[in-house]
Amino acid sequence: MADPTFRITNNILNSIVKFEIEKKGIENKNLPEAIIQKARLGANSEDIFHLGNMLELNLSLKTAGKIASGKTLGIEDYKGLYLTNFRNAIEYILATQSAYYPIQANILLHLNKILITGIAEEWDSKFRSGGEQINEQDDNWLQFTDKDIPSVEVQSQALKIIEWFASKQNQVHPLITIPVVLFRLIRIAPFVFGNKITILATCKYLFFKGGIYIDGLIPLTKNFALFEKEYFEAWKEAISTNDDVTSWIEVFTRSFSGEAKTVGENVGKLLTEIRENNKQPFLELNKRQLKILRYLQNIPLVKREEYVEILDVSTMTAYRDLTQLVKKGLLRVEGHGRGTKYMLATR
Repeated sequence: MADPTFRITNNILNSIVKFEIEKKGIENKNLPEAIIQKARLGANSEDIFHLGNMLELNLSLKTAGKIASGKTLGIEDYKGLYLTNFRNAIEYILATQSAYYPIQANILLHLNKILITGIAEEWDSKFRSGGEQINEQDDNWLQFTDKDIPSVEVQSQALKIIEWFASKQNQVHPLITIPVVLFRLIRIAPFVFGNKITILATCKYLFFKGGIYIDGLIPLTKNFALFEKEYFEAWKEAISTNDDVTSWIEVFTRSFSGEAKTVGENVGKLLTEIRENNKQPFLELNKRQLKILRYLQNIPLVKREEYVEILDVSTMTAYRDLTQLVKKGLLRVEGHGRGTKYMLATR
C-alpha cells in the first residue's frame, strides 16, 4: 500500500490548534467523576441517537439515553440490535484496550463481530477475500468503494492502514491520521457485512488510541450524521484527485474542533449548575429529607432502619434520601454496612 496523499494546510493546523485549546481547557477543569459520567453518558446517547437516525429509526434522545445506559429496549427488528451492539462495541474498547497497549490491527475484525452479532451469521464476520457479495443494507458509504482493489488484497490493505496509523503516532497529530484511516477503510470496504457501522466504531477506537478521546466526552457518530453532505463532498473530491485527502482532513478537523468547543461549553454549564446547587443545598430536598434534618438538630444520629421507621418508607427510599443528603454535604457518615450512622455534617 502506497502512503496516503495529503498536505497539511493552514486550515488543518488552525483547526487542530482550536481543538487542542478546547481539549486542554476541559482537562484543566479537573472534572469531578460525577460530571464525567454524566457528560460521557450524554455523548454516548447522542451517538446512539444519530446512529438511529442513520438507520432511519424514529428514535428519541431519551430512548437513546436508555440504550446508552445499558437498557435493552423492545425495538423489534435488527436495527435495534445494531444500537445495542454499537454500545457493546464501545464498552469493549474502553474495557479491554488500555491506552498503553499497542494498536491492534485485528481490532477491525473484533469490532465487526460484536456489531453484527444477532444480525448476521457468525461466519459473515470476516474480511472479503473473493467471490463474496457485500451486504449493502443501511450502508450508503459503499458508493465510495474502490472496486479496482482486488479482493485478495482487501484484508492486507485494511490491516496495513491501521499499522500506518500506529507508525505515525507521536509524529503526526491524530486529527490528521484518523480521517486518513477512515477514508481508506471506506474505499476498501473490508467486510462482507456491516462496513459502515464498523468504521464508525473504529473511529471511536482511533480517538481513544490517539489520546484525544477526552474521557469519552466527545460524540463522534453525531458529526458523521450532521455533516454527512460535507463529508460526502470531501470524499468525492478525494476520489477525483487520486485519493488526495487534504480537503477531507480539513472538513474533519474543522467539524471536530467545533465539537470540542461545544463539549467544553456543556461541561462548563454542568459545573456551574453543581456550584449553584452547592450554594443552595436545601433546594430539591423532599419533605422527608427536610424532616430528618430537623430531627437531627435534636438527636445526634440516625441509622437507616430508624429512617425507615420514622418516615414509613422502604429501605431503598431511605438509602436514596440519605445518600443524596451526604452528596450535598448536609450529612456525614460513620461506620459501614448495617452499622452505618448518619449525622449532621456540622456536628
